Amino acid sequence: MQECAIAKLRCPVCAGALVRQGGSLCCPAGHCFDVARQGYVNLAPGRKSVVYNRQLFESRAQVFRAGIFVPVLDALTQAINRYVADPRPVVLDAGCGEGYYLRGVAPERDMVRIGFDLSKEAVRLACGAAKNASFFVGDLAAIPMQDGCCDAVLDVFTPAHYGEFRRVLKPGGVLLKLAPRAGYLRELRQAASAHLRHAEYDGSQVEHYARAHMHMLDERVITYTIPVEGEIVSHLALMTPMLSGVDVAQLNLSGVRSITVDEVLYIGTL
Repeated sequence: MQECAIAKLRCPVCAGALVRQGGSLCCPAGHCFDVARQGYVNLAPGRKSVVYNRQLFESRAQVFRAGIFVPVLDALTQAINRYVADPRPVVLDAGCGEGYYLRGVAPERDMVRIGFDLSKEAVRLACGAAKNASFFVGDLAAIPMQDGCCDAVLDVFTPAHYGEFRRVLKPGGVLLKLAPRAGYLRELRQAASAHLRHAEYDGSQVEHYARAHMHMLDERVITYTIPVEGEIVSHLALMTPMLSGVDVAQLNLSGVRSITVDEVLYIGTL
């Protein structure tokens, strides 16, 4: 865990500054949060994610290692390099999961990389692979970071708390929000159509909400289809919340030979 990251945190109870004291992070009011042996700190004690489990994040890690989402990571890197000028920016990943995007974005740049997720399982996985980033369990509706300390916020398929993003961003700081489009993982949706409540995905509500809260600087559509085979197909099915209520083991995925990634990247200020 980087000391430069700790300096940007605040106590989730009283909003006081947190400092390291032995094996804990503590505030002047005496609220203390222990550093886990994996290297993360739980700044949302008593809260837990009820949707995402370890299997989902482990499957995500396998899919990311297979390179399926490299073009998405490249788009985020291009956006960071264009819109974030600070020589050592603070980048927050709100809903970091197992940390793929935060660790990999703009790898050539010296950045203070801080990731939050409500899932302990995700944060544990993120810490296991972390070399250039710090990860914490945290409530994204009340992010335990100081006001105006971030140059950029990444929001990858995470419900957006625009008020919190606005609070933690510096004046002129940018939000990079990724959202799925209608074609996202459409091959899996087709394979599981009999088990899904909605056969098609409609992202209009997310788009309208984003446009209502962001001053758009740029908008980039990221769409491509890539061949897949073997276990990666199953990992793709296990990693997406789209199939969270479906018994993936019962699906016939033999016809899935390619997968479509269809996303939009909104870049703006708040």
